[in-house]
Amino acid sequence: MRSYRPSPITRRDSISAARTSMVLFAIAPLLLCFSIGRPESLGAAPLTNTWRGITPLRSSAADVARIIGIDEEPNSAPSSGPFKVEGGEVTFSYLTPSLAKIYRAPGSMIGKVFTIYFKPSQPMNRADLALGAGFKRCTEERDRHFYYLVSDAGVAYQFSRSTDSLETTIYQPSRAEVRRLAVNTECVF
Repeated sequence: MRSYRPSPITRRDSISAARTSMVLFAIAPLLLCFSIGRPESLGAAPLTNTWRGITPLRSSAADVARIIGIDEEPNSAPSSGPFKVEGGEVTFSYLTPSLAKIYRAPGSMIGKVFTIYFKPSQPMNRADLALGAGFKRCTEERDRHFYYLVSDAGVAYQFSRSTDSLETTIYQPSRAEVRRLAVNTECVF
């Protein structure tokens, strides 16, 4: 009876395949480690200053009316709200002609949302938030009740100094947008 003996070509192919499998098996944990720390690998969106599709200096009062579900646009008042929404209440401030003049903002920005203040209905401690390294602590000189954690992306959290609980999430123009305007603020608008 004749025994099967693989040809030299078949033997090389199986050795090559085994080596490739071992290399991939050894590299796979490294690839996994490098991809886990990236927010996009976890499905997390990058930090933006947008609340439910409304973005400071881009969205208008009509956008606010559509998202909030009110029949009429907020008038030319400097702010509108608070509006009861899922998870809390929200207030909007707008760039008025007088603020545009002070901030030296272009006329196209008049009537745009300037800042969004979201006050959550459920209490939340600072420890409950997963804040990245991009947040810096900021305190305003005259305010002894609150402190802020502010990001360059335009998101800020207002915390009570006494309880370390979240009071308000603030969506404001990003640091890059603020640099183009004549705005001087310590922490938030």
